[in-house]
Formats: sequence, structure tokens, C-alpha cells
Amino acid sequence: MSKYGNLIYYKQTKARTDHNCTNCHQLIKAGDIYYAENIKDKFLHSLHRKKFCNQCYQAMEQKKGELNNAFGA
Repeated sequence: MSKYGNLIYYKQTKARTDHNCTNCHQLIKAGDIYYAENIKDKFLHSLHRKKFCNQCYQAMEQKKGELNNAFGA
């Protein structure tokens, strides 16, 4: 986890141009839904925010849920 890892959240976004998924490098076409990394603090910003396709985002959320269940959170 990075220094500002607890401030990061992922926002559902509709693509206006083509992008590549940061995780699997699948093409995200214009008009598709993807999840972009955002930071809660308005004074911090990311120059190269991560973009995840729907499948990678769902897998990431499922893994996070399994970890939370394992640790009783």
C-alpha cells in the first residue's frame, strides 16, 4: 500500500476515448464503463491515474471482500 492508499477510491466513468486497462491491458472502447482511480483529498492529484475495466474491477472488489471476511472486518 502506498503512502496515500487510504485516500484512494475508484469512480465509475464512461469512456469518451479509448483507454487500456491498467491490470489486463484490455482495450476499453469509447462509451464503455470503466473505473478510474481518484483521491479523496482535493489538494492531492494523480498524474497517471489507474483505469480498470469492469472485469478487473469486479475481481479486485471480490478479492477485497474475501480479505475483509478473512480478518473479520
